[in-house]
Amino acid sequence: MNEPNSLTRQGILVKIKLDETTPNKSLIGRFEEFERLLHLTLPKIEREGLWISPNAQIPCLGVQLAHMEGNLRQYVVTNLSHQNDLRQRTLEFTVRPEISLQQLSTNLLETLAQAKNLIRQAPSRVWSEVYHVQTFSMTRLEACIHALEHLHYHLGQMALLIKLNRPQDLAFYPEIN
Repeated sequence: MNEPNSLTRQGILVKIKLDETTPNKSLIGRFEEFERLLHLTLPKIEREGLWISPNAQIPCLGVQLAHMEGNLRQYVVTNLSHQNDLRQRTLEFTVRPEISLQQLSTNLLETLAQAKNLIRQAPSRVWSEVYHVQTFSMTRLEACIHALEHLHYHLGQMALLIKLNRPQDLAFYPEIN
C-alpha cells in the first residue's frame, strides 16, 4: 500500500510534494493524457463517417469534435482569460460537412494548447474564485475539472462510434491486457 502523498508509477514509489502549484500540474497532466488519447483516436476517424450519426440522439463525430472545442473554450479559456464568452453552443450541434476533420482537429488542439498555457500561468488564488458559466456557478478549478470530464466523456462516445463503424482496438493502453 502507498504511503500518504505518494503513488506508484511503473513499479516505483514516487513521493508527491503538494504545494500551491499542485492544481496546475494535476490539471495539465490530465489534459495531456486526454491529448494523447485524442491523437490515437483522430487517425481512426474515416472522412466519410465524420458527419454521419447512427440516430438523431447520438451526435456524429464532427459534431462531437466541435462541441468538445466549444466546451473547452468556455469552461477553461474564457474562464481563466476573463474574455467575453462568445460560444455559440447550438451551432456546435449543426452538421456542417463543409468543415474537414483536419479543421476540427486543429481547432480542438489549438484550444487545448491555449487552455494548458492558461492553466500553467494561473496563480493559485484563482482556483477558489467563483466562475459563472451557462446557468451554473462553480469555482474556476471546478470549471476546469468539468471540462476534463466532458472531454473524456465525448472521447469515449467517439471511440464507441469508431468501433461500431469498424471493429478495432484503439490501443489507448497497449501495456495493459
